[in-house]
Amino acid sequence: MALNWDDLKVLLAISRAGSITGAAQLTGMDQSTAGRRLAALEADLGAILFVRSKTGLAPTEAGHAAIVRALEIESRMLRMHEEVANSDQGPKGLVRLYGNAWFMTRLVETALPPLLARHPGLEIRTIGGPFARSLSRGDPALGLWFEVAPHQAEFAIKLGDVPYAIYAPRGADPDALGWVSFWDDEAPRRAPIRWIEKRRTTGEGMGLTATDSSVLLAGIRAGIGKGLLPMCLAEGDPAIERVNQGPPDLIRTLHLHAHPDTIQSARIQAVMAWLRESFAAAFLPGSEPRPHRIAA
Repeated sequence: MALNWDDLKVLLAISRAGSITGAAQLTGMDQSTAGRRLAALEADLGAILFVRSKTGLAPTEAGHAAIVRALEIESRMLRMHEEVANSDQGPKGLVRLYGNAWFMTRLVETALPPLLARHPGLEIRTIGGPFARSLSRGDPALGLWFEVAPHQAEFAIKLGDVPYAIYAPRGADPDALGWVSFWDDEAPRRAPIRWIEKRRTTGEGMGLTATDSSVLLAGIRAGIGKGLLPMCLAEGDPAIERVNQGPPDLIRTLHLHAHPDTIQSARIQAVMAWLRESFAAAFLPGSEPRPHRIAA
């Protein structure tokens, strides 16, 4: 029995979107066509693949089995397409990068132009936010995270250590200031939060918490308080100064998250190599000059 690849694409789209409507949007077809393709696939396989649940369409046991096989086919087709289409052009296509917004700003400021000059067929899509996202099989994506365990089949590779230090507005008395602090509602025990909890004394206020270091940098510049910042963001900024000289106050290890199904993709390989090469310039202090501006 030969299965229709367009039907399998609808199967995968429903598994990712949780509904016929969402699958239609992902595949660029109308809702009725997506529904017909699902019905045709169920008829070919002789099994019900999805049932309705409170949160949308949920795969049955047969649906789970079909999705696993469809993902394998999708992965092979993606690799074949890349190998054939890019055989004489180098890496080409979209790669999504997930991570904190300030990561993305640093990479764009310090390292993205050389990558795109070397591989003009690549498109980098940055998706910034405080929450780790699971990388889907077959999706050309990478994640950059500190204290986040890989999801399911993902794996993590150490990129390097990012030094942090306490900064305060230039000329201000740090002892007279409260704190600004990183905060993540989904993970309230992250390293910077624990560090400040141990050192914050009775009576020291917490005027600002944020999910991204670029916001904390703006808060320190504005005189709201003192706080931990990545030294690559803070060093050389004329509006702030480091409180304690010497070794960094905190070191966090930045990891690159990838999915084994996409690791052999030429574009993923190119972006992974670029991230390794760019780590020092983007995330270590004093690696190269940078504009003194707040990350968007």
